[in-house]
Amino acid sequence: MDTRILKFFVAVYEQKNLTRAAEQCFVSQPNISNGIKQLEKELGKELFSRHKRGVIAKEAAHYLYPIAKRILCDLATLPDLFLHEKFKHKICIGVAQDLPQEFKSTFFKTASQNIELLEWDIRPIGRDCEINLLVREWKYEEDLFLSLWHEDYVLCIPDHHPLLEKEIIELSDLAKEDFIHCPPCEAHQQSFSILNNSGSKWNTVANCTTKTEVLTLLMAGLGITFLPEFFAKPWKGFQIKPYNGPKYYREIGFSYPKESLNNPAIAQLIALFSKV
Repeated sequence: MDTRILKFFVAVYEQKNLTRAAEQCFVSQPNISNGIKQLEKELGKELFSRHKRGVIAKEAAHYLYPIAKRILCDLATLPDLFLHEKFKHKICIGVAQDLPQEFKSTFFKTASQNIELLEWDIRPIGRDCEINLLVREWKYEEDLFLSLWHEDYVLCIPDHHPLLEKEIIELSDLAKEDFIHCPPCEAHQQSFSILNNSGSKWNTVANCTTKTEVLTLLMAGLGITFLPEFFAKPWKGFQIKPYNGPKYYREIGFSYPKESLNNPAIAQLIALFSKV
C-alpha cells in the first residue's frame, strides 16, 4: 500500500474537505480524490460519503484513522530510531551444573564489563547453545575449547574422621576407607587415577550421579572423596586435607562451534578471554 495514499486519507479525515486536504498535502484535489478511491478499492470499503460542502467519515474510516496515524508515525520515526538506538548483542549460552559460583560470576561480570549491551539467554549446556560454559571433558568433540581456569582436586574427609588427626595423608592411609564415587562426572576418573596410585583397594560406599549428591553424602559423614577445590570449599561438615600423591585438576572454560563466530558478540567474547 502506498503510504502517500494513507497521508491523503488522514488529511481528508481531519479536514473533512477534499480541497483543504489537497492544500495540506500540497497536491491537486483530483489527486486526493483518486487516492481515496484507490484506497477504498484496496480495502473493499467506502470510507467517506461526499456532499457539496465536504465529506462525512463512515464507520470504516473511523476504524482506519488511528491505524493509519500509527503507521505514519512509526515510519516517520524509523530513520531516527536506527540513528540513535543501540541494539543489544544476544548470546545463547549453556551453563553446566556443578561449576563453582565464583567462576561463573567472574565470567559474567568480566564479559558484561568489557562488552557493551550484552543480553544473555542462559540454558543448560547443549548443541542448541552458541557457546557452553563447562569442563573440557564435557564438550562436544567437534567444538573448539578456550580454557579459563584450572581447578585442583582435593581430598575431602568428614568431620570427626580419624584421618583428620594426621597432618598429611598418605595414599596408603586411604586403603579400605569408605569412598564416595560419582561415575558420570570427570571427578570419578580423576579419583580413580589418584587411588590407583596407592596400589591398595578401597571400599565403595556409594556411587552418585552428580557431585552435589557426593557432597551431600560427604557432609553426612558416609565416606571420603575427592572433589574440585572451589566446588567443595564453601561447604561445612568435612575438611580438606593435604595428601602425598599425584595431583589432578580440571579445566573450566567455554566451548563453541566455529559457526558461532558469526555472532559478533561471541567473537568479542573469545577475543576478550583469550587475553585474560
